Amino acid sequence: MTTHERLRVIGADTAQARDLPAPRAPSEGDPGSRVRWKSPDAVVVEVTGEIDLSTVASLAAVLDEHLRARPGVLRVDLGQVCFLGVAGIRVLLRAHRHAEAAGVHLVVDPGGSRAAIRALELLDRLPD
Repeated sequence: MTTHERLRVIGADTAQARDLPAPRAPSEGDPGSRVRWKSPDAVVVEVTGEIDLSTVASLAAVLDEHLRARPGVLRVDLGQVCFLGVAGIRVLLRAHRHAEAAGVHLVVDPGGSRAAIRALELLDRLPD
């Protein structure tokens, strides 16, 4: 896992974030998201398929719903994502701003998704 400086969300060092389930089984079905794990203190949302302009609204709604509940940690698991477009990055940046305002520790985990890793690496290279 690499540290994403602009979002400051990958590579969480808190004990709470380290205790969240990380290994994942392949997802089945259409592109989308589902809650993989939930407790009062932490939520893991697994995102699958393509995150682009046509799918980003549902992801934004799921993240907003969980941020309103104010768990201690919200992990966004991108390990099954095959495309992460600009619209998806915007939603993640917006979720980061909302998480900071709500006092939620947001963790974006690219997992083994080459698309997610590459998009987040490119985001790190942009000038401030």
